[in-house]
Amino acid sequence: MPHTSVARQASALSMQGPWYPADLLPQLQSTLAALADIELRYHSDQEQLQAWAGPEAIRTRFAAQLEERYQRERNPHVQKLTELQHLMDQIVVRS
Repeated sequence: MPHTSVARQASALSMQGPWYPADLLPQLQSTLAALADIELRYHSDQEQLQAWAGPEAIRTRFAAQLEERYQRERNPHVQKLTELQHLMDQIVVRS
């Protein structure tokens, strides 16, 4: 049976990189997917609004409502990404 030095084992472990919790990748994926959906809907709604031939005052009001909804839906996901990034940073620093 081959005998491996402790230094070689430690080196192999350090090359594996940081260890992340098993649920980190799914959380990142779902958060990014939600943001992508929000972005797509927002830009699609903006295009529809620009193509709409209604009165400018109503278009302006709808645009403001659209922007408000966009920010309201987007902000929790951006906050979640910030939290996940902070968690990843802490893990890397400890590694």
